[in-house]
Amino acid sequence: MTDDGTERTDGGLAGEEKTVTDPASRTAFQRVRDRLPVIGVRPLDIVVYIVYGLAMVFFAFPVLWVVSASLRPEGELFSYPFRLFPQEVSLSAYEQVFSAGMMTWLFNSTIITVLGVASIIAVSVPAAYAFSRFEFRGRRGLLGLVLMFQMISSVIIIVPLYTVMTSLGLIRTRAGLILLYVGIQTPFSIWLLKGYFDTVPRELDYAARIDGCSRLQTLRHVLLRPIAPGIAVVAIFNTVLTWSEFVLAYTVLGTESDLHTISIGIYNFQSQFGNDWRAIAAASVVGMLPLVIVFIGLQRYFVKGLIEGSLKGQ
Repeated sequence: MTDDGTERTDGGLAGEEKTVTDPASRTAFQRVRDRLPVIGVRPLDIVVYIVYGLAMVFFAFPVLWVVSASLRPEGELFSYPFRLFPQEVSLSAYEQVFSAGMMTWLFNSTIITVLGVASIIAVSVPAAYAFSRFEFRGRRGLLGLVLMFQMISSVIIIVPLYTVMTSLGLIRTRAGLILLYVGIQTPFSIWLLKGYFDTVPRELDYAARIDGCSRLQTLRHVLLRPIAPGIAVVAIFNTVLTWSEFVLAYTVLGTESDLHTISIGIYNFQSQFGNDWRAIAAASVVGMLPLVIVFIGLQRYFVKGLIEGSLKGQ
């Protein structure tokens, strides 16, 4: 028996000691701690989980507030005391939004987004393939030029863009807005997809050419499957940007109510005399739902594409 209340017994290999603690000498805290399951969580992990939890609350609270505001009765939006969840649920804001033309806004946004994203992918995939596989004069300079166009904000060149669109007769048309999105968002898509093409071994190209495939057949039948996660990433990014974009849409479509998108429709509920926050919240909730559905449908490919891109880029 030692001075601290423990008993030592020799056992096992020579020179090895086993310490047996006297239960009577242990504190209540030590006895409770011994009964707890060992989960192997380090203090750093706990800090990381706390940071993640705070970030989730920080990003989730505005969404919950918007949903709550859209379901509140008229006059209860800024009531005191503040309640995140309304005592009474009202759908009058949604009725107001749909009577104002929500179905038209959804249709226009869907048409512009689907055709715009499909066109961006159709242009970006062959261009990225060419930059990745072909060696031609001026290749590096052209890649730098593509990157430079990506770095220029569309707001800075909105005036010359409007002049060009007017001269081409594309103002107040869906086609004009789609072409504008394709021209502005294609450089980013080319750079992103080129990185995925670079990770695909060139031996696949050589094997396909030996089997008699042309360049287009090689791209279509051999290379599209390995870069499918990258295409999913490009599709999600461009869908979010196109669906929620406001400045270019308002500049091109103007005051034509039959051509308004979701972002312009939400803006219509604001005026110089006041803002209808309940209608804005309801329209925002309806506008978020298609993006949530698209992200859930492509989430597996999106996460896979980000992970593969980060690992292969190292």
